Amino acid sequence: MDKNLRWRILFPAVLLFVLSIPALEAVPNLRIERVPRKITDNKTATAKVLLEWPQAEGPYEINATEPALENLSMVRQSQSLETGALVCHTIIYEFRPLGAGKARVLPFEVSYRSSDAAPWVPLLVPEQDLDVVSSVPGKIIWISVWIAAGIAFSVVAGLLIAKTLQRREVAKKIVPPDPKQRIYAKAQEAIATFSSTDPKERLGYFASQLRTVAGAYYDLPSEAMTEPAFLALLKKKGLPAAEWAEVSGLFEQLEQMRFSRKDLTPYELERTQKTLLQYIQGKIIMGKPD
Repeated sequence: MDKNLRWRILFPAVLLFVLSIPALEAVPNLRIERVPRKITDNKTATAKVLLEWPQAEGPYEINATEPALENLSMVRQSQSLETGALVCHTIIYEFRPLGAGKARVLPFEVSYRSSDAAPWVPLLVPEQDLDVVSSVPGKIIWISVWIAAGIAFSVVAGLLIAKTLQRREVAKKIVPPDPKQRIYAKAQEAIATFSSTDPKERLGYFASQLRTVAGAYYDLPSEAMTEPAFLALLKKKGLPAAEWAEVSGLFEQLEQMRFSRKDLTPYELERTQKTLLQYIQGKIIMGKPD
């Protein structure tokens, strides 16, 4: 047979085989039973994420993350496994509305892997929207809203006036400005702008900045010290119970997240970052302790 003719016959067959290889790879099939389109504010909404695969493929390890929510709170998250010719791993999320209006379950990932040595493979669960309607008459809602708005406006206005007067009084007494304020502001900017893609590196950086702020605030050395040694020294200061619980709780939270075996979500990192920024902002406003 002519060589050119043989190549023309074999080439399409080889190309079709190569292109079909990815399709032959077995992966869990993702199915989603989404939340209802509409619920009342006194009911809960349930969403299910199901991963199915033939039992012959062997076991898979599943890692389910908690989604970020808008106008919803997480009631519970549970998992179940049904085996047979087809294995079905079900993840159930139950949400409670926070109020009437639009609500969303933001996109999140469910990951799987075939062994401890294998990499995690993410599967995207798309966004789910629902409308939350009130379970009481609309007129009562509007009356309550206006009353609540009036009370809230009065409270907020009073707090703003009181805070403005307090800041003026504090400003009069601070001559010269506390030099530690520069340390707090620098740490605040560092945490807000640090942009590593490695979650563990970010958490380690956050912890070092928190130690710098707490060290300056309580007049403790923060460099060349381990966190346990730093906390032990800080505890000897005899802080009030609430104040000690706040600062030690921040260190403990960062430590647990840094050495957690589960993958951290962007939502968890952002929430931790905001908590630290709020803590430092409090030190900027209050100045040094009595």
